[in-house]
Amino acid sequence: MGALEVFLFDSGTLALNGAEVPVPFFLLRHPQGDVIVDGGNPLAVARDPRAHWGGLADIFEVHMREDQHCAAQLEGLGVEPASITHIVQTHLHIDHTGALGHFQNATVVVHERELEAARSADSPEASGYVRADYDRPELRWETFSGDHDLFGDGAIRLMETPGHSAGHTSLLLGLNDSGPILLTADASDNRDQWEGRAHPRALYSRQEANRSMERLHRLAEETSALVVFGHDPENWAKLAQAPDSYR
Repeated sequence: MGALEVFLFDSGTLALNGAEVPVPFFLLRHPQGDVIVDGGNPLAVARDPRAHWGGLADIFEVHMREDQHCAAQLEGLGVEPASITHIVQTHLHIDHTGALGHFQNATVVVHERELEAARSADSPEASGYVRADYDRPELRWETFSGDHDLFGDGAIRLMETPGHSAGHTSLLLGLNDSGPILLTADASDNRDQWEGRAHPRALYSRQEANRSMERLHRLAEETSALVVFGHDPENWAKLAQAPDSYR
């Protein structure tokens, strides 16, 4: 397994129905290249949420400064944009696409069903997809089906967890010192969903979302992984965040 270092960031918060939650993204530093996971909110949202999100800006109240965008935060960490070889998209909803279009050397890795769903999506209000985020001719896409070992060494494993979206993906990360980390992304937003006190947000399929939750529980139990939820303020506050890292 290649040596891996993991940095946690957030691109501000989203508020809905009185609850304010973090919008995470991640930098994975691997011997074969630097990898961004998701990228958080798009830069355009820090400037004018309504212009970019349309009616979704009435549903989600975004709290984000321009210096919280992923490109600015990685620059602050001393990461060169040219070093980013891959952008892994757990899915392509509005608060996960902030890296797209900002790292010209990067290949965008996404489940084939997710890209198909995004490209055929209805209005943003109905689907959660904003076409301007990903309908960019300069993007180089790499799709996969099932699970995918990004570098073939077990360090960054993309695990198929559909339900929240058609091709949703979670990540199981292998670290030499800290031990495994499981990034659930939106397959489990928070501990209430994880422990069965709330349903996962199944925007695509309730049945698949429940199966994915069961799968994530098995992975966590089998690996004793540190579980990082998709949008949980209490979970997030307990984790080491950049410039600190996990190795």
